[in-house]
Amino acid sequence: MKTLLVIVLVGISTLSYGQIDTTRIGYEWPYSMPILGKKAAERGYKIQLPYGLNVNYVYNRMDLAITSFGMTIGDDPNSNLNQLISEYVTTETLNFTNTIAKTSGMNLRADVWVLPFLNFYGIYSNSTGSTHVALQPQWFDDQGNLVLSLPQITSDVSFSANTYGLGTTVVGKLYKDYFFSIDANLTWSHSELLNKPAKFGVVSARIGDRIKLGKKSMIALYVGGMYRGFLDNDGNFGAIGIQTALPEIGSRIFPEIDRRIQANNDAIAELDPNKPLENEKIKVLEQKNEILGNINTAFEGLVSSDVNYGIKKDIVNHWSVQFGFNLEINQNLTARGEFGKGHGNDFVLMGIQYRLGF
Repeated sequence: MKTLLVIVLVGISTLSYGQIDTTRIGYEWPYSMPILGKKAAERGYKIQLPYGLNVNYVYNRMDLAITSFGMTIGDDPNSNLNQLISEYVTTETLNFTNTIAKTSGMNLRADVWVLPFLNFYGIYSNSTGSTHVALQPQWFDDQGNLVLSLPQITSDVSFSANTYGLGTTVVGKLYKDYFFSIDANLTWSHSELLNKPAKFGVVSARIGDRIKLGKKSMIALYVGGMYRGFLDNDGNFGAIGIQTALPEIGSRIFPEIDRRIQANNDAIAELDPNKPLENEKIKVLEQKNEILGNINTAFEGLVSSDVNYGIKKDIVNHWSVQFGFNLEINQNLTARGEFGKGHGNDFVLMGIQYRLGF
C-alpha cells in the first residue's frame, strides 16, 4: 500500500506544425526527412527541422478513487488468516475518503517528423512524488449495526518511478495562421513498489494562432483539452509493510478494539440472559465481540509482516483544459509552457526544445 498507486509523469508532446508561409513562393529543403518535405517546401510550406530533443519539467496533481483493494500474507491465499483479511480488510471497510497523488520531475523527449504533418516521439522521465491517503475504517455486523469506527487516518508516502513511452502528433492548418494539433501517447511506469509497470494513456487536442515577433522569432498561443487515464484494467500488485504505508493504523485500531470489547462485556454483565429481550441484546453484543476479535486477528497479522497487495484505481476526473505557448526563438530553439486545470487535477509543463536537421 506504499503507494496505493504510482502516478506516471506523462510525456506531453511539444507542439509543432506545418503551415503556409505567405512570404515565400517556394524554397529548397536540404534534408531527407520528413518524407515529402522537399515537395512541401517547393509549395511554400514552412516546416520544422526534422529532429528534435526536448527537456521538460512536468508537475501533476490528481485526485484518485480506489475502486478495489485486497491484501494477503504468505503464499497461501486460502489460509485462515487470509480468509479473515479478505473479509475484514476491504475497500468498503477501510473506507478511503481522499487520495491525492503528486509527481514532479524531468521529462526527456526525442522526436522526428516522418511527414510534414506527422510526428513520432519517444519519452523517458524520472519522477518523484507522494501519495496522500485518508481513510476512516468502519465495520458493521450482519444487521447493519456499527461494530467499530475509527477516526480518520492519514498517510503521506513518497515514491519514485522511471517512465518510458511512445507517442504521435498530427498537426494542420485551419485558416491563415490558425492551426490545430492532436496528440496521443502511451507510457509505462516502473517502480520498486509494483510487480509490473503501470500503463497510462494521454490524448489531447489544441487549437491556436501564430504571431510573428520578428524575422526569426514567433510565438504560438493555444488552448485545448486533455484526457488522461490508466490502462491497466487488471490493477497493480506489489508487496509492502503495512506499518510503512499506514504507520498510525496499529496505534489507532488495537486500543479501540480493546475498549469496545470491554464496553460490550460490561454491558453483557448487566443484562439478564433469562429475559428474552435482554438475551437478544446479549447475542448482538457477543456477535460484535466476535467480529472485533476477527478484526484484531486480521490486523495483528498485517502489521507483523510484509503483505502482498492488489489495487485498482482511477482518476476522479480524466479531463482538463489546457492552455499555453510556444516561443520559437529561431529555427533551432523553442521554449514552451503549458498549464492544465480540471476538477481535482492540475498540470504544469515548462521546457525547451532544440531542433536540427541532417
